[in-house]
Parts: sequence; C-alpha cells; structure tokens
Amino acid sequence: MLTRKIPIYYLLLAVLLLGGATLYMLHDRGVIGIGSAGAATKDNPAASADSAIKNECKIATQKGFELIKPILWAKPVDESMEYSSLKATVNNIIEDNKVAGVVTNASVYFMDLNDGAWTYINPNENFHPASLIKVPLLITFLHEAEKNPQLLDKKIRFDNQEAVPTQHYNSLTIQAGHTYTIKELLQYMIVYSDNNATNLLNQNVDKEDFKKTFSDLNIPEPDLRDPNFLISAKRYSRFILVLYNASYLSNASSEYAMELLTQCSFKEGMVKQLPATTKVAHKFGEWGSNTSNVHELHESGIVYVKGKPYLITIMTRGKSAEQLTDVVSKISKVFYDEVSAKSSATAKL
Repeated sequence: MLTRKIPIYYLLLAVLLLGGATLYMLHDRGVIGIGSAGAATKDNPAASADSAIKNECKIATQKGFELIKPILWAKPVDESMEYSSLKATVNNIIEDNKVAGVVTNASVYFMDLNDGAWTYINPNENFHPASLIKVPLLITFLHEAEKNPQLLDKKIRFDNQEAVPTQHYNSLTIQAGHTYTIKELLQYMIVYSDNNATNLLNQNVDKEDFKKTFSDLNIPEPDLRDPNFLISAKRYSRFILVLYNASYLSNASSEYAMELLTQCSFKEGMVKQLPATTKVAHKFGEWGSNTSNVHELHESGIVYVKGKPYLITIMTRGKSAEQLTDVVSKISKVFYDEVSAKSSATAKL
C-alpha cells in the first residue's frame, strides 16, 4: 500500500502562524485575498506589490457546503526560485526539440509535495487531455461509490464494439460478449488505458456528476460534445494532487485510485529512464489528427522519490507520437535527477 504524506499542510500551518502572512482562498466567487494592511487584496487591488508580505500561500477549498470549507490543496502563491536552473534546462530541451522539428509546443508543471514549491514552463499552452480525462472519470465513479457502495459491483455486458478513438499505444482490452463490474472497467481504463472500457463507463456515468468533478476543483466544465476541449498542465495537475492529498475522495478511495495509477502499463514516457525500483503513480494521454499530422502526448503523476515525492505533468505537441515519448522521457529524467540529488543532500544533513 502507498504511504501518503501531506506535508504541504505543514506549510499552511506555518503560514497561518506568521502574523502578517497573506492567504489566498479560492471561493465560490473566485480568488479572494485575506491579508494585512498594505497587502494587495480584492478590496485593495491598488496596494503596492512592494508592500505585500512574503510567505503567501494559496488555499483551494471545496464548494457546495454551508458550514464548512474542506481544503483541497494549499501551495505558495509565487513560483519557486529553487528550481530556476532546472526550469532553464527543461526550456533548453524544449527549444532544442523545436529546432529539430520534434516539438511545436510543450508545457511542464512541477510541484515538490513536501513544501509546495512549484515551477511552470510555458504556462499559456493548452492541450487536448485525451486519455488523461480518464482520471477525472475515475474520480467521479469513486466519489459516487462513496454514496452508493454497490455501484462498483454493478455489472455491465460488453456486446457491441462501438467505434472508439484509436490509440498508438495499446494494451489489454475488454472482450465482446463478456460482463464486467464497474470496478473491473475502472481497472482496464486506468491500468491499460482501454478505450472500450472507457466507452462503457461513459455510457453509465452521471454526466452532471462528471462535470461537477471539474467545477469542484475550480476547472471549467468540459463540453461533452466538444472534441476540442483543452486544458493546461497546471489545471490538470489538480486531479492528481487531490488524489495524493485525499482531499476530495476518502482516504480509502484515494489510495485505491493511486494504486491503480501505479499499475499503469505505459512505460515509454515518464518512467522509461527512471530506475526500475521507482514507484510512480501516473497516467498518459495521446491525441492525434492524421489530416493535419499533429500529435500530442502527455503524462501526469506522482514520482515517489525517497523523502521528496513530487508531482509532474508534461504536455507535448508535435508530428510524431514516438518522438514525443522521447521528449517526455528526457524531461522526466531531468526532474528526477534534480529531486533525487536534493533528497540525497538532505538525507546527509
């Protein structure tokens, strides 16, 4: 079983104890600043940036409750300078691959899960989530199963193999004429990225509940009829983060979801150059247009470096899915080496 740590709340506690610290809370009405006199807030937007107090933290809370505001995640407002050299290295990798014609766009979001330090490369880029959308679908079913425990045991027969999006990277799939429980379909969808299992689950999910999973995390609801729904690396990372924090689902449901993600059969991207013993909870997604010869490959997950787990979401666009896996793999390795070195240095202190 995975050992879950939520040290990011220690950061939150420290911020709360600093009398002048400024907190930002994502509310039903958007981002609201709560700060000391002179700090920039919603009510005082003209306040000088120089007067803002350091150690600011952003807190995202779950909507829909009258008397409570469950915390989904907390992180520093400002991007960390700790990873500035690493950011430059990854930028160089992306630019080199642009020159080589391998990449047209790429974006990377990284967060140190011990202290919330984060960095973001090319934050203005958006991509088709493709099979990454299977994680919020998983979250939706597990959320509903907490209210209806019999849901995961519901059986669905797979008869007609309807047309589903094709994938370059395929693994195991459900078989026509067989009956599967929703729990089994979730496993096929996450572990093997099976589009047939996903299609059955799509037919049986409450569409409003699925959209609510997005809105609850302050992500624009997808138009289920729009094949061109786009999302940024940072926003997508919230789905992975709330699973790690067990802040949207129960501890048991979050742990189950993360265990499925550790079993992901795709090994050509994020994990390819990492040591075989490294535990990674991850999901990949690929999207392609043969008419325009444009392909996208993304991966998002938690890498469990000893003493310093981190979240990383890598999104890429180019002409070849095979070449994009190499880019994702190389970027993942750069972050892993940096974090591992920091972890080793800390352990020696």
